[in-house]
Amino acid sequence: MPWLYQIRIRVSKELSEALRTTSQSAEVIEINAIAQKHGTRLVCTFDGFSDYCAEAEQNGTEDYPLYDWTKQTISNPEKVQKHLRSFAFYKGDEQVYSLALADALFFDLEILLKSGKIEELNKIDSNPKNNPQPPTTEGSAL
Repeated sequence: MPWLYQIRIRVSKELSEALRTTSQSAEVIEINAIAQKHGTRLVCTFDGFSDYCAEAEQNGTEDYPLYDWTKQTISNPEKVQKHLRSFAFYKGDEQVYSLALADALFFDLEILLKSGKIEELNKIDSNPKNNPQPPTTEGSAL
């Protein structure tokens, strides 16, 4: 089975605020144009975590294995600041997608990285060996 991928960027506090609002700054327009070109949308990591917790709280947290870990993360001021500046590109509601799409997104975003408009650009694969895994819910200390 081939691995799936996700493209993530880290941006300045100012650009994060602009991306999370209805701002039409040049950088926001440029990033959104790249996302649209590839049929993706930009999701702030903090907002994704908050939405997950809200959904879990509405539906019952027992069916959301990462609820406790995620809730602790969005309750930690230091981690909040980190995750407010982190964004992932989703294909519809899918968080991971083909290598071809990830490579195309990465290529277009690299220009923004080289020009200093974004601070970090990463291509993450779904191989558990390459990524830290969330804590298990059975007997693990969060």
